[in-house]
Amino acid sequence: MKLPTLFIVSTLLLSSCAVQTTGPSLEQTVNRYIEVFKQRTDFDKFLSFYDEQAQLEDMVYGHYAANRAGIEKFYAWPQSRVTVLDNKPLFTVEQKIIDQQQRVAIVSGQFHRFDFGGKTLGPWRFLIKLQFNERGLITYQQDWINYTPKTMVSNGENLKFQSVRY
Repeated sequence: MKLPTLFIVSTLLLSSCAVQTTGPSLEQTVNRYIEVFKQRTDFDKFLSFYDEQAQLEDMVYGHYAANRAGIEKFYAWPQSRVTVLDNKPLFTVEQKIIDQQQRVAIVSGQFHRFDFGGKTLGPWRFLIKLQFNERGLITYQQDWINYTPKTMVSNGENLKFQSVRY
């Protein structure tokens, strides 16, 4: 009688243990973000990578967005007039550094030539820093993009040091 009781108790104890499943790794999240960004077809999916309170600083252009709504307004894919040229994706990643412990990714590469409202722009080199929260959402993005022609950024804001929440 002790063996069936022990079996039942053991089964109940084991079945009550919660199985924790983890979401995608930070590297998987960064790779998915890059692919969605490069394809530039699913704006809602792109925005879903950002926390509601995410901040974006474009250090050269001088733009600051204080939340996901501001980031949505900044990128504005549905309204933008961008056509990537030369049958290439929007950009190519040349280096990607991911620190799981600090939940940070640094991505560098090159935006390819594109048409923007009748003007041919690019190629532009870039470096983007992404900070993620514990849920795998971007909370902070810092862009360094080599915009040309330089007249594009001559009137940009000087983003003096701000206290940025990660």
